[in-house]
Amino acid sequence: MPITMIKNNHISAVANLKQQGASLLEVLITILIMSFGLLALGGLTTASLQYNKMAQFQTIGLQLASEYADRMRSNVTAFNANSYNITAAYTGASASVSVPSCASTICTTAEIAAIDIAEWTNALRRRLPGGAAFVQRNGNMAVDIWVMWVDPSLLYTSTSGNSDAAVAAAGSNCPAAALTSLPTGVTAPRCMYFRVSL
Repeated sequence: MPITMIKNNHISAVANLKQQGASLLEVLITILIMSFGLLALGGLTTASLQYNKMAQFQTIGLQLASEYADRMRSNVTAFNANSYNITAAYTGASASVSVPSCASTICTTAEIAAIDIAEWTNALRRRLPGGAAFVQRNGNMAVDIWVMWVDPSLLYTSTSGNSDAAVAAAGSNCPAAALTSLPTGVTAPRCMYFRVSL
């Protein structure tokens, strides 16, 4: 009986030695699995920040379109004369434009419209990256407004050379006349469309 007891104690001692700690292979596999998890978490965080920025740009675009509609409502005579149309092709310019002044002490409706367009264009360029607009009267008392900006993620992919599909998708909501002649190196903008009734 004592021999069996010694034998059983020896077997259990050997079994305990085999179960102590983790092998190097198990540690490496655990690190690999954790690194994939952290990589996925980093990608999720990046996508979340990108969508948050996109939502911010859309909110700013809505505010700017509403402000421009208010400017047109306050100067209906110039609106009826199509003085508030902005039909230039997108250039991606970011420098501010000079605000014109009135020829005399009392501004005409056309001069007020020119001041409104310059101030609004400066607000677009200041608040949105590559901000611009395409505005066209549509019908009797309605106007179509496209607020345009360059999505920073498209700028990044366009320099890597494989962004043709992304750039085409970005410009798909824009009016064709706004994208007739994009300068070399200028990425197609994202567009938000609004129809406003005065």
